[in-house]
Amino acid sequence: MESKINRRFPDWLLAAGFAFIATTSQPASGDYVSPRQTAAVKVGMSTTEVRQILGQPSRTNQFRTAPGPSWTYEMFGTPFPWTEFDVDFGADGKVTSAVEVVQPAPF
Repeated sequence: MESKINRRFPDWLLAAGFAFIATTSQPASGDYVSPRQTAAVKVGMSTTEVRQILGQPSRTNQFRTAPGPSWTYEMFGTPFPWTEFDVDFGADGKVTSAVEVVQPAPF
């Protein structure tokens, strides 16, 4: 008796699963950045220089007591999950601090 199961179905299902994971694991905006990229960000750099190195931030904030904006990037390739990279700017648009922050698990 000959089997009528389509042998391509498992391959298709696997590919669909990978596509779903890839689209749902990305941050709301921006891209993930690596430790190598974040190491290139130095105090005194302009917003344009930071954007050239890291791209679009995942989040931007302007805190009331801060002289300039704060940009947050999601990181990959770190020993801890949920690691972010925060870049703070002064009133002149230059980097005043750039640090990795390990966030608590979301559950």
